Amino acid sequence: MIDLHSHILYNMDDGALTLAESLAMARMAAADGVRVVAATPHSPGSSGCRHYDLALIRARLGEINAALAAEQIALELVAGTEICYDSDVVERLKRGELLTYGQSRTILLELSHNTLPPLLENMLFNVQVAGYRVVLAHPERIVEVQQDPNRLLPLIERGVLMQITAAALLGEQGQRLQSAAETLLTHGMAHILASDTHGLPPRRPPLLAAARDRAATLIGEAAATALVDSNPSAVLYGQHFRLAPPRAVTQQHGWLRRRGG
Repeated sequence: MIDLHSHILYNMDDGALTLAESLAMARMAAADGVRVVAATPHSPGSSGCRHYDLALIRARLGEINAALAAEQIALELVAGTEICYDSDVVERLKRGELLTYGQSRTILLELSHNTLPPLLENMLFNVQVAGYRVVLAHPERIVEVQQDPNRLLPLIERGVLMQITAAALLGEQGQRLQSAAETLLTHGMAHILASDTHGLPPRRPPLLAAARDRAATLIGEAAATALVDSNPSAVLYGQHFRLAPPRAVTQQHGWLRRRGG
């Protein structure tokens, strides 16, 4: 499996605090069946950001990968960033101030305050025109999406990929987020499943297998495996992949009625 969202680099943000914790998280992920982890520290502008320095990120990656190789643990960390939504994202990407996934031209984007900004579609258009693909982090947290999941349809139709969080799908972040994650999944509005790990238990751990299994009960084994394998692989290595068209959520599903939308 491939985990495209983690805060595994120590002393960078609100994730791992020490090298020992980073290594313990990596060992736990490997034991769960994860073979690649994208380290995605928060970018400047996020309340979770402590340090964001490209040289430091690469040094931390090298340090942890070397330690894992020495222990013969079959896990690789690759670079990334959880980029906080801002109007100057395109300019910062062009200046090389923010890391994309690995060597690809795909970014992980987080929306501030878990709301849809008024100019989001314009910003996404500018990012795409500049040659970047976008993965939207944890859309199940977005207030407007909880009220009406169909708010994501225009974004998906323009090529934005949706990453739901394993803990949310398993109900570990509450019923509201679980319901949202399940609805997105069963309506073709979720393309990647990631841990968004911030540490060891009881903090959010770097585990995917249980959530993949839960997804399999909802959408089938092959589709669930794609969420943690072929889809994130295509993102990391800049490959094109075709997505099934999403399906709108209707009153018949009870969602909009339950949420008062």
